[in-house]
Amino acid sequence: MRILTVSSGKGGVGKTSFAINFALNLSRHGSTILIDLDTGTSSIRNSLDVPITRDLYHFFRKGYSLEQCVATLDKRIDPKNRFPKFGFIAGPKRMIEEITNFDERRRHYLIDSINSLKAKYVVLDLKAGLDANVLDFLPYSNTGILIFTPHLPAATMAASDMVKAVLFKKLRNIFTAGSPVYAEIGAGPEFYYRINELIDKVEDVYDDEFENLDAFLVWLYERLGDHRLVQLISNTVEYFRTYFVLNMFNEVKESYDRAVKPFVTNIVQNVSSRINIVNLGWIKKSKKIHEANCNSVPVLLYDDVFRKRKKSAPEIEFDIMLKSLRRDKRKRRKIPSTYIRSDPTTQLKRQLDTLEDMHTQTNDVKIEQNFDYITSRALYLLQGRRISDFGDSQLFKRGEILDILFKRGQ
Repeated sequence: MRILTVSSGKGGVGKTSFAINFALNLSRHGSTILIDLDTGTSSIRNSLDVPITRDLYHFFRKGYSLEQCVATLDKRIDPKNRFPKFGFIAGPKRMIEEITNFDERRRHYLIDSINSLKAKYVVLDLKAGLDANVLDFLPYSNTGILIFTPHLPAATMAASDMVKAVLFKKLRNIFTAGSPVYAEIGAGPEFYYRINELIDKVEDVYDDEFENLDAFLVWLYERLGDHRLVQLISNTVEYFRTYFVLNMFNEVKESYDRAVKPFVTNIVQNVSSRINIVNLGWIKKSKKIHEANCNSVPVLLYDDVFRKRKKSAPEIEFDIMLKSLRRDKRKRRKIPSTYIRSDPTTQLKRQLDTLEDMHTQTNDVKIEQNFDYITSRALYLLQGRRISDFGDSQLFKRGEILDILFKRGQ
């Protein structure tokens, strides 16, 4: 099982809409469960108009297992049964304080239950912002998938702040009390207080002694040289992965100036220039997505549920011409929609083919192609990289991360 998180620094960026359609597309490659951890808003429940018998209320209050709380799509919303391997677990109908802001005991209970799910992929739709109920569900060596948009600059900056929070969470786990790292670097018990004091100073935006982790590493190197401690912190930063999807994409320059550039600049200035930042793709701004959301239907199923309007004669003529020009190319790479091979080579080819389609079609790009490209990118990373490079194979409770860090040599 691989667990992928979808999060955002602030609401209003289309996070849940992305999570639903991304999980649907993943389910074409294996059983997929989407879990609504944005429990204060019932986001997924409000976005999928299907009968829900049990939800997280029944899990926390009534003793049902997570498997017993999985809902599926009915024939009305998936009339062609295109996504039979998709299921989801909804949040409660209304806000319930102990479920919306659950304590550590409930959080650990939920983590154990998620880790026990029988699915190939689990997608977690986390609530916007950053607190313990978000941070504890994020991976320790990567950010999962961050969603932001050119139309909400504050959310872009908040997303970059999440990168910093996750990375410093990992550093604190490495240098926690009793960590085997102290014996490895030959440091006594007193070093615990000193190194954690320094990490606090680096993270503190009001303390100008260290601009970011790069400045801290330079400071350490000047005093310790090529010491194991310097190597450890440097590797921690350089192996950290940040992934993002640009939602409501409309125009290249605007998106770069208002979203991508501020996001990367804030990370470089306030965290580190060594971090790997990867754009998984983009979702174009679309009236179709808005209409699908208003009707509580995923955009990938919108055309199945609602009849398309009749095309005009020029549109029909253009479609015939376009199909004629691309017929041979499509024959060569046609893949059945019910099953798509998931090896890295196939997914890399699908990325390139879809990217070419999106480039050559310009304004005629279909939303489905945006999701197909992102899904192929995700599958390529899942199968071609280390487990901890993108998502992870399980969620970790506090105290467990340290063991896995040293077991994996990370």
